[in-house]
Amino acid sequence: MTGLNIRLERFKPILSCPSCCGGLDFKNSSAACRDCSAIYPIRNGRIYFVKVSEHTDELDKIKGRLKKWLGKYYYTIGRNILAPTYPFNYIRWIRRYLNPDTQIVVDVGCGNHRIDDRIICLDFFDYDPVDIVCDLSALPFKPNSVDAFVSRSVLEHVPDPARIVGHFHRCTKVGGLGLHLIPFLFPFHASPSDFQRYTHKGLEQLFKEWEIVEQTNATGPITLGLLCIIELLSIIFSLGQAQVKGVIYLLLCGILFPLKYLDALFVNRKTFLTLAPSIFTVVRKHAQGPIS
Repeated sequence: MTGLNIRLERFKPILSCPSCCGGLDFKNSSAACRDCSAIYPIRNGRIYFVKVSEHTDELDKIKGRLKKWLGKYYYTIGRNILAPTYPFNYIRWIRRYLNPDTQIVVDVGCGNHRIDDRIICLDFFDYDPVDIVCDLSALPFKPNSVDAFVSRSVLEHVPDPARIVGHFHRCTKVGGLGLHLIPFLFPFHASPSDFQRYTHKGLEQLFKEWEIVEQTNATGPITLGLLCIIELLSIIFSLGQAQVKGVIYLLLCGILFPLKYLDALFVNRKTFLTLAPSIFTVVRKHAQGPIS
């Protein structure tokens, strides 16, 4: 299709202007707000609600280039196999709770990876799979219109995650879900920035306006050890050169990654939530008003 892709045609009725929440009129090359007259371009089947930003961190620049060059293989081989973190089956957990055939599901911060053709991909960068390019603090959805927002290692990269969670709450239907993988014991990693970490109790506070359905440690102590060792060695051997550090980091990942599979003994065990590099949290929206 020359304008909106087939997936967004299905979800077009729930989209709204991120500036004033007005309805949108769609043409082949743009979407126009009926209230404030803002114009949002449509290119290659995706809507741009913001201008695309540049990667600024050296490691993130390398990762960004690899995502462009390798496409889906960056995730199937790079993240799932070569990365030092135990492989978390993100899509299996989503399908456990959601049915994208009948429910509106938005993958927030999807990167260059589409986990399911029926799910809307949203990101701040215009990677190939992305359907909606926007700022998380100005989501282009009508109130109470989305069945679920899902995210993987996204909320640590926003300066005010409580505000973003509030926007999720506003746009989620009553009884709708949020499925979020968020780091706890994890080294600094920019994409494009990195601001905070959460314990399992901290996540309960972050999602205080939601019902906590489930929490589990997606990775374990072996992942934690590998992350610390790789970060330490890449700092030492790079001699303070950021670009060199990024290259060394990726090389060490390629050498040490087999050890991460020992984490199979520790993941999805609540007793290890206190020693988890990352925690997966499932929440449900209460039948009460959204966060103001």
